[in-house]
Amino acid sequence: MFRSIVAASLLSLSSLVAFGCAPDSGIDESEAAEDDESALSLSVQVVNVTKSNAAPGLTIIKKKADYVAFFGQQPPAGLSFNSSWVLHYSMGGQNSGGYAAGIPAVEREGTPGNKRLVVHTTDTSPGPNCFVTLALTNPQITVKIPKQNNNVGLDQTNESIVTDCGTVQNWCASALCGPGMQCNEFEDACEEEAFCPKVKCANGYQCSEDLNQCIGRICDPENSNDCPASFVCENQIACITTPCPTEFRCEPAPEVTCDQIGWEGICQGPTLKYCNGDAMVVQSCAPGQCEWVESSAYYDCVN
Repeated sequence: MFRSIVAASLLSLSSLVAFGCAPDSGIDESEAAEDDESALSLSVQVVNVTKSNAAPGLTIIKKKADYVAFFGQQPPAGLSFNSSWVLHYSMGGQNSGGYAAGIPAVEREGTPGNKRLVVHTTDTSPGPNCFVTLALTNPQITVKIPKQNNNVGLDQTNESIVTDCGTVQNWCASALCGPGMQCNEFEDACEEEAFCPKVKCANGYQCSEDLNQCIGRICDPENSNDCPASFVCENQIACITTPCPTEFRCEPAPEVTCDQIGWEGICQGPTLKYCNGDAMVVQSCAPGQCEWVESSAYYDCVN
């Protein structure tokens, strides 16, 4: 131990395919209570399975046997037709990439005596200036929803979405943007460069793209050397819950006086400060640690 002085998206599903005739599944008590609402949004979870050369359209699968017949494989672990239905939607074969099928939402609508299941589907296609893979594709999606009463009616809404890739193909290749500007291919325009790539934050700071400014970098409060000299590792979140959430970042150490710290001293990151009379001694403990030494009853540098 030592102390030394150093300074530092309704189409009717007339053509909807629905496999199986399972017994009426019914609706549990919590779901029945929610049926009084005009529209009940159902949980939609993606199932990681595809069908080879899937034809366009929406398919509802209610039984395990029909799942195997449709996909040619067993359902994954965790998928039980005692509690779930499977929905598969395909856009059919496409001549290139850039297409995507979606089922963003499934809702149950209507009065208690006339319930209908509304399946919202989306067809996403590439715009005229989008770069796509020149290969045959079969965009499709499979999801599972909570099992429904077999008497429920079926409807579908479909939204077509075109990906906007700008008005001129590869506009940026011929654009001349000025200093401090960068090319935006999506907007076909020059725009100001992002803040962080053109700044250099001082030691102890990192650049935030969200705030467009340098902020204290993330640090480990257990490591006094994780922040530079004259910085302290502090929690940046004001605690109103228990346990307290934490986000420790390096922040400039507050100014202290000899009246506050005396001979006992204080550790500010890797920097030790203590007073010898009225004279403040500032010392870097790196590569060692600045710690409270119980036997001496003061803060000191410890190797």
